[in-house]
Amino acid sequence: MPETIAQLRQNLESARAYLNTVLDAAADHTDAQVYSDGLQWNVRQIAVHLSDADRGHNSQIMAFNEARDIIPEDFDIERYNKRVTEKRAETTFAEARAALSESRAALNVWLDTLDEAALDKTGRHASLRILSIREVLQWMALHERQHADDIASALKITA
Repeated sequence: MPETIAQLRQNLESARAYLNTVLDAAADHTDAQVYSDGLQWNVRQIAVHLSDADRGHNSQIMAFNEARDIIPEDFDIERYNKRVTEKRAETTFAEARAALSESRAALNVWLDTLDEAALDKTGRHASLRILSIREVLQWMALHERQHADDIASALKITA
């Protein structure tokens, strides 16, 4: 595996390990409110959001690699997140965690086939910014860490 891909993968693994530590500690408090503004997500809803985001990020970067844009120019991330929260209201915490594992396993299989030059391929991210595959991989790790930090803060978890 090329060195840069190995480093990005390690960053993702580190972020996921931290997220899993926080989610493990929060497992008995999945209905605990984390955000009081916006979508007002609880722990379970954040886990569901992260599982959907992970799957979506995988699809985005795989499309970038094929020179395809799958995010429309008028994509509204707030509306999308609200709709996913409604559509997946019955998804359990355990199901969200399983989906996180499945999507990461799929990403790792794909990364094993990627050459380093592909990291510079770009496309429209859900943020509407044009990002490279490398930047999306970095964002994925940051996104998980941020939500894990928010859960840890709300539940006073030291991880």
